[in-house]
Amino acid sequence: MVIWIIGKSGSGKTYLSKHLIKSLKKKKLKKIIWIDGDKFRKKYSKDLGYSLVDRKKNSKRIQNFCKKYDEKGYLVICSILSIFKNHQKINRKKFSNYFQIYIKTGTKILKFRNNKMVYSKKKNVVGKDIPFPEPYKSNLIIKNNFKKIFLNNIKKIENKIYAKIL
Repeated sequence: MVIWIIGKSGSGKTYLSKHLIKSLKKKKLKKIIWIDGDKFRKKYSKDLGYSLVDRKKNSKRIQNFCKKYDEKGYLVICSILSIFKNHQKINRKKFSNYFQIYIKTGTKILKFRNNKMVYSKKKNVVGKDIPFPEPYKSNLIIKNNFKKIFLNNIKKIENKIYAKIL
């Protein structure tokens, strides 16, 4: 199974992923791999920049990496910007079991928080000068305004995922 977590930079993808992994490990699921978009780029896509062409190449690399682990029977959690709807459509066909989560967060809040200083950059920033389109057919949409309610949503997500994999 592949759990594809989508959202703008700073929306809570990493936070959600860490909580899911912790919870899933308590359920004794051993074959779990987490692919974080930022870490993947640093390790496997050093040759790419942040243009749309390079972002597409990176996205394809991540898809192929996820596919390899999906075929080996891993539960794959992937947290990524994922701005290409056609890649999201391909995911539904490519993976054995696919569950897409969209963390919806207003750009104003993200620019204000700017915890990774991404929104201070001059160009090629998704949500600033590169559009962030609504993802294609998400299984679950979570609104994150960085209040306590986001933590409550994590339990809902876990329950939906458990229903699909356990």
